[in-house]
Amino acid sequence: MEYLTVHDLVWINNILTGQVNPYDYVTLEACMAAQYRYGESQDVPGQAASFLNALLSKRPFASGNRRTAFIATLTFLNANGYATKVNDKQAAAIILAVDRGERTPQQAIAELAAPAQQGLPSGITLRKLITHECNLHVEALKRLMEGDDG
Repeated sequence: MEYLTVHDLVWINNILTGQVNPYDYVTLEACMAAQYRYGESQDVPGQAASFLNALLSKRPFASGNRRTAFIATLTFLNANGYATKVNDKQAAAIILAVDRGERTPQQAIAELAAPAQQGLPSGITLRKLITHECNLHVEALKRLMEGDDG
């Protein structure tokens, strides 16, 4: 299993917002730990749902929480054998629906991703994967930007 660190989450937020945002370390640590789902650490979709839920509901950063949750969750899924199966417009709508409480994180993950047909190329690091996700989902990130201040 591949997991994102607190440092990875801060880096993602910085890339997406273009600034260093204040954050609550204890809250961010709790969000990061949601990936593990202790006792159920082989359930990638379930772990991704917990991760997404924590990032959206706890909002550890002063700005960019929704976009950070989106890229971090996709990176976690992709790093652990899942591929995104929707376009950017659909992906943004799914994340917004979870953020508004109109869709559960579990439903969102089922709609966003499915087991990948092939694994990631050898030698790809999490940082490269994060950068790839940011570049691949520019349209979704634009859609998620409005109102993503806290």
